[in-house]
Amino acid sequence: MNFEDTNTLDNFQNNKCQFSRLEYAMEKRGVDALVITQPLNVFYLSGFIGIAHKADEPRPYAMIYSRLSPKNPILIVADYYFSSAVSRASWIEDIRPFRAVMMPLDLPANKTDIDNFLPQNLSENHWGVQARGTYAFSYKSALDVAFKDLTLSGKKLAFDDLGLGYRLELENNLIIDAYDILMFARSVKAPEEIYILEQSTKLNEQAILNTIADWKQDITWRQLDHIYAGHVHSLGGFIRDPGGMVWGHPRGGDKALMLSTAQDDSLVDEGTHVMFDCHGTLNLYCWDGGKTWIVGGQPDGFSQILNLATQEVAGAVINAMKPGAKISELQAYGRSIYRKTGVPNADDAIIFFHGLGLSHMDVELNKADGSPNYDCVLEKGMVVPLHLLYPGGQNERVWLEEVVVVEPDGGRPLFSWGYDILTGN
Repeated sequence: MNFEDTNTLDNFQNNKCQFSRLEYAMEKRGVDALVITQPLNVFYLSGFIGIAHKADEPRPYAMIYSRLSPKNPILIVADYYFSSAVSRASWIEDIRPFRAVMMPLDLPANKTDIDNFLPQNLSENHWGVQARGTYAFSYKSALDVAFKDLTLSGKKLAFDDLGLGYRLELENNLIIDAYDILMFARSVKAPEEIYILEQSTKLNEQAILNTIADWKQDITWRQLDHIYAGHVHSLGGFIRDPGGMVWGHPRGGDKALMLSTAQDDSLVDEGTHVMFDCHGTLNLYCWDGGKTWIVGGQPDGFSQILNLATQEVAGAVINAMKPGAKISELQAYGRSIYRKTGVPNADDAIIFFHGLGLSHMDVELNKADGSPNYDCVLEKGMVVPLHLLYPGGQNERVWLEEVVVVEPDGGRPLFSWGYDILTGN
């Protein structure tokens, strides 16, 4: 089975953005226009994917979305990205190239330089005419012209890269951070986004099961992470370097909560309670989660008590994940279920939530009134992983992370394997 579907993104690239939520968030903050350069946000708004640049590099593209002229966004891209932008973001009628790093510094800039990047089908239609007519000799000049064309002088602009806003030295504009505006829009998923998140969760589930089947007594944690990544790749997904397995695993009776460094060369011992919390992407959308695997063994004694308690908590909390529920309320409810099951020290249980989508956040940090949003209120269409961890030593801890779609009658889990511990190999 392979989950890769090259048509999936094309099928919904124009439908995924909740533009009504985006414009609502802009209005509430008094923002006139967005200047978007972070790759996931550019993809979310336009469908364009800039493949060549890494996390800490300035982006040679920008989408300008004006609340005053929402039907006329402008997408600015490096000349070498123009044909890709047209194919991926063709719903945007105004795509403008600028002269970028591939063009020589030892020769004068010329409008005909754009012809190097126009395939014949574009060169001979309206896109070629537009590219030649709007071709700018620098990124800044392209932005300056776009701001002028959208009459944004003196307006309030929100940048998802404030550094770019400051570097542009826009003396007549008020500049603010666009992060919360974008996260408010992204927090509620379109049906097409939920479909991809369903597929990504299925891929993660299968990759974990395949990894368990490959365990042998001489395999190290680092090798296990590589095995997992190999199964992910064979199923059509991607893992970010250095690895996809997130939790660290203290040995013996150590109950510390640690994250993996992906450099652990010690053995994965039989009987260990492995906490599978795996990250990766399918069609740019994240998966998350997993649960406890007892290496080559079964739960017994106290670990079985924790296992049964965690299953009960998971079912109850997921049923309560309805629109209007607050994170603190769900945490308190889950802890009350732990207490009813009779496990000791229910306050030691870790219960937490976050958003999931193009990132592992997808929730605004601050509301429009400036107040913090740490106690988030669930809305229909959110995708929210539930994390349950009862800490313990190597042979007793129990972990479960379920990915949940918030629906009117309660949460809908995306993993198909239930809440019970994974056993054996």
